[in-house]
Amino acid sequence: MKIASFLCCLVSVVALQKDLQQILQSPKATLELYNGFKSLQGVQYNSLSEDRMRFTLFKKTAHFVAKANHQTADLANYEINFFATLTPEEQGAYLGLNATGKPVNQASLTSIEDEVPASVMWVNKGAVTPVKNQGSCSSSWSFAAVGAIETRYQQLSGRLRNLAEQEYLDCVYWFNGGCEGGWMSDAYDWSIEMDGTLSATSEYPYTGKDRWCKVSNTHNALRSHKIVRSRSVPAGEAANIAALAQGSLAVALEVTDHFKFYLSGILRDETCSGDVNHGAVAVGYTPEYILVKNSWSKVWGQEGFVKLARGHHNCGLFKHSSYPEFKETGKMDQGESDEATNFRVEDVLPEPTTPAPTTPDPTPEVTTLPPTPGPSPRPECINKATNCERDNLCQYPQLAETWCARYCGYCESEPTQEPNPEPNPNPTPDPQPLCYDKAVNCERDSLCDFPTLAETWCTKHCGYC
Repeated sequence: MKIASFLCCLVSVVALQKDLQQILQSPKATLELYNGFKSLQGVQYNSLSEDRMRFTLFKKTAHFVAKANHQTADLANYEINFFATLTPEEQGAYLGLNATGKPVNQASLTSIEDEVPASVMWVNKGAVTPVKNQGSCSSSWSFAAVGAIETRYQQLSGRLRNLAEQEYLDCVYWFNGGCEGGWMSDAYDWSIEMDGTLSATSEYPYTGKDRWCKVSNTHNALRSHKIVRSRSVPAGEAANIAALAQGSLAVALEVTDHFKFYLSGILRDETCSGDVNHGAVAVGYTPEYILVKNSWSKVWGQEGFVKLARGHHNCGLFKHSSYPEFKETGKMDQGESDEATNFRVEDVLPEPTTPAPTTPDPTPEVTTLPPTPGPSPRPECINKATNCERDNLCQYPQLAETWCARYCGYCESEPTQEPNPEPNPNPTPDPQPLCYDKAVNCERDSLCDFPTLAETWCTKHCGYC
């Protein structure tokens, strides 16, 4: 087979793995392979020196893929993908889990005796949205959290909703940078503080960049059930499988080179160092593997999914899992479901069927459904700073009065409201506004480095930046 035909099939290194090692023995053939990769990826570099550096990274990746595809430690196949010419620092931007200070979930003190099906696959049930793309923003934590919400809300409401990772990215850590990594339960805590709500992606689209929180401009997409609690799954495979049988899970794991260059098959990674660094969504299982939905688009892995071996540690997969718990709102979600992924798993054991009743059901009464209501508004408490307690902002009178307790009463004592005075028949002109809303921590916390804060918070009246 000629090199040219290899270049056309570069997206699937399985097709050329038998000859990749032979290609790499020839400098000319390796260079042609690299040029074909650049053409396929649509990339070009600004200088000859950078191109040489990227070629060195490409060769290293190609040798790794060729070796991994000849190993028999697992049943996975590997490919040369978009990670091939990225530096380790650039690759790290596609992760996004900040596990600092996050302990491993406690193991269950009792054995898991609940009977669970041999296989459960939420993608086959229309309960999983299409694979998304976080890009080079370290936001996998928000995609993991949203993925668990989407499936579990669908199970309760009968409606699949494509929900907004960007809301978590902008709002959970205020100005501290959601693109610098985060944690899934922090996302659930934000929704709980917002009365259990979350926006739809259609109203709050993903940009992959940190922005100012804009929930006041959107509607709540979780109409029939609201998030009321974040649940941690006891550590261990048995507890995770039992929880996964009820709905998707937000999971944490360590991404290695085997994970980055995964293409298909069952991955059984033995190269982990022990520290989780990436968030994803477990969306099903069989006796052989756990199916995980990633956030690197459909061009990665098996249409954006990866199969991780059962009976294996899987780089921390069973240590930090969580999911949201819901409560009924008394409302109905009557709109059409959003689009579900068309990815399906064929090797799922059939579920037992319930025999048809021997007697006919009574004729149901014909009822007229009420008109479909519009989306519910966001709760009034839209401007509560979620870091009031964490950063001790309540000790600053201006922040406690205008930011933390403006609508929400988040500090222990709200400012006393003065009675409205009688109107003055001869009012005097308003004086110049006092500098009452200056954030006293503008310099201390470098808030002036954030244009939106510098413009609307630190310099509203005070010219503090």
